[in-house]
Amino acid sequence: MRKEKIFTRDFWLIASVNLLVMTTYYSLMVTTAKFTTDQFHTSTSIAGLVIGITVIGILIARFSSGYLTQHFTTKKLLMTGTILLVPAMILYHFTTSLAILMAVRLLHGLAIGLISTVTNTAVVLLFPVERRGEGISYFSLSTVLGTAVGPFLGLKLMQTVGFSTLFNVEIGFAIAALVIATLINAEKIRFKKVHHNAPLTLAHFIEIKAMPIALLMFVVGLGYAAIQAYLSFYAGQLDLATYASYFFLAYAFAALLSRPFTGRLLDAVGAKAVVVPTLLINAVGLAGVAWTHSGWGLLVSAFLIGLGFGNFQSVAQSIVA
Repeated sequence: MRKEKIFTRDFWLIASVNLLVMTTYYSLMVTTAKFTTDQFHTSTSIAGLVIGITVIGILIARFSSGYLTQHFTTKKLLMTGTILLVPAMILYHFTTSLAILMAVRLLHGLAIGLISTVTNTAVVLLFPVERRGEGISYFSLSTVLGTAVGPFLGLKLMQTVGFSTLFNVEIGFAIAALVIATLINAEKIRFKKVHHNAPLTLAHFIEIKAMPIALLMFVVGLGYAAIQAYLSFYAGQLDLATYASYFFLAYAFAALLSRPFTGRLLDAVGAKAVVVPTLLINAVGLAGVAWTHSGWGLLVSAFLIGLGFGNFQSVAQSIVA
């Protein structure tokens, strides 16, 4: 039998928006701490708080997105998010105080949360049911590339030309994402309204059935989040600063190699056959980061985390879908 297509025009458009948006997110995730300590002479703990403000914005947007999708079209929500992203990137040039920087980070998080929620859920509507796991695995490669290109580009620009140029590049990415978003077919990504005019309840915001895998994703993601926020400081303490930017390339390389295989495996034999091995491999990789004292050890650990956490992300998304 002829398989239904995964790689459609709208797939590539949504994946491109996701790649650009994730690149802005991850490039600033690994550089904002350094920017904060350099500009405002804060401690690393305060710098970590500044990074975390963006996560709060993402949580607010994602928590409300379920309700919003019942009242606004998916295309309108996507356009709102990409429109918000442009001034958020521009405002990084005007962060003259810690309070302003935190406000900008919150706005950035709101935009990222709204966009990523729409892209990661709307793209599922483009896939045939029998190839959903495979399709999500391919789409999630756009996020993997963002986790690689973003930190690598961010750290390199920070080290070579400075923060001003980095912010200008981010503005360019945000504008490109907005332009591409306008080209997406609204009807292909339209959600079916399930609540209609029902009274506002918790079900408008939270899918209870998704909580177990969501909680597992939260716990597993803590380790990788810590690496994103503090790798530049940690690598510097180990005299391995030159390896910090390549860490994320090794992570992405592992995920890019394995995602197509794990997507097919998920569709063929089920989630458990993928979840358990990826969690074990991720644990080994995190232990390697904690214990290594060499550049190669750091890169091997990144490769293992890419095999583990990099694949667990897409599996979790498939389970929820």
